Formats: sequence, C-alpha cells, structure tokens
Amino acid sequence: MKKSDQINELHSKAMEIAQTAFVARIQGELEKLKQLSSQAFIYERQAAMLLLNDYDIEPTRSVLFRSAASLALNCENYREAEKMIALGLLGNPPPEILEELRTLFISNIPIQPTKPISLNQQHRHLHNFPQLSVHTTLV
Repeated sequence: MKKSDQINELHSKAMEIAQTAFVARIQGELEKLKQLSSQAFIYERQAAMLLLNDYDIEPTRSVLFRSAASLALNCENYREAEKMIALGLLGNPPPEILEELRTLFISNIPIQPTKPISLNQQHRHLHNFPQLSVHTTLV
C-alpha cells in the first residue's frame, strides 16, 4: 500500500470516529466524546506521523498535525496535543495553519503547575551526580 493511501485510510477512520464524537458532544455525552476523540486521535496521529519528515508536503502535513492536536484536546490529552502542535510547527505550514496551531497552543493547553524546588533540594540533587574528573594535557 502506498504511503498516501495509508494516510488517507487512517485519516478517513479518524474523521468517521470524530463525526460520531461531534454528535456525542451535541448530545452532552462528555465521556463518550472523550472516548471517541481518543480513538480518532490515535488514527489521526498515525496519519500525521507518516509525514513527520516530509516538510514539502504542505498543507497536508500541518493540517494532519493540527487535526491530531484538536482531537487530543477533545479527550483532554494535553501533553499529546502539545506534541502534535510542536510537530506541526516544525514543518512549513502555510500562514493560516501556522496561526491556527499557535492559537490551539495558546488558547487550549493549560499551564501545568510545577512543584517548586528549594535551593537545598537543588544543592542536594547536584551531589547525586558522579564526580567527573577533568584531565588536561599541556603540550
């Protein structure tokens, strides 16, 4: 099977499931929406990843990554959405897709709180690394 056929097949499966997820959203079935979006995301991510290094196949490449990111957001898989957005931005998306990818990131990816590390903890972590010895030879 040609790569383009494989991409089209995966994308079609993803969109079919995404359509069912859309209906679930309208009907207020949020758990079903998440479950179906997760399934659709798997197919769309596979399709997008087939074009990971094909930067000259635009806008198809970036549209697939944008779509995968949107599906990941629908199932609240924020880390995967972030990755899909980043991979889409790595290519050469046309300006309108570039803006959509940026907007998806800025508007939809929640900032995860990080646990602060005190200076004592940082200092203690530094001592866990093996000591490196540097040997220099003067000529």
